[in-house]
Amino acid sequence: MAIEFFDRLTASVSKTAKQVSDNARSLADKNRVRKDIAAMENELRNRFRDIGEKYFLETKDNPAPEYAEMFSAIVELQAGLEAKQHELETLDGTVTCKECGRPILLGSKFCPNCGATAPVPPPPPVSAPVQPICPFCGQPVAPDASFCAGCGNKLPEQPANNDAVNPNPAPVSNVCPNCGEVLAPDALFCAVCGTKAPGVD
Repeated sequence: MAIEFFDRLTASVSKTAKQVSDNARSLADKNRVRKDIAAMENELRNRFRDIGEKYFLETKDNPAPEYAEMFSAIVELQAGLEAKQHELETLDGTVTCKECGRPILLGSKFCPNCGATAPVPPPPPVSAPVQPICPFCGQPVAPDASFCAGCGNKLPEQPANNDAVNPNPAPVSNVCPNCGEVLAPDALFCAVCGTKAPGVD
């Protein structure tokens, strides 16, 4: 009886071990297949993206009517992205090398990474003049208007522009006699050419 019991126990343990092994193999196979599926789906997305980007680049100047709105959104996003990149470069004091994409310090003539000529940084944006508005109705008015075209009320006089250029500026006395650079009042030498400041022995 004891022998039969141990035989049945051994058979049961072997059967359980085989089931565990089969389940583990099945789980590993499922994970392998899932990994393959994920890789193929990712490859499909990349292929579709490449097709879309290629089509956009080839037809962006004359898109089909059904794609015009999407193309316009892409162009707008690209312009916004470029503006943000320039803003970040300005904050970092760098420009991006057009050859290798690495940052170059402003003022450098060549990229320290690849030796390419540094791009000229874009000029700072010119802020638009502030449009005056009528204090009575809120309508925009011309800078030199005396009356509002919207409500007819007389407009208050505009304050004088203190930033306007003085037509008769005071003469500058501390100027480099060699290159014409305006010098600081206490400068002994010109910072541009090294010439002694006027009055320095």
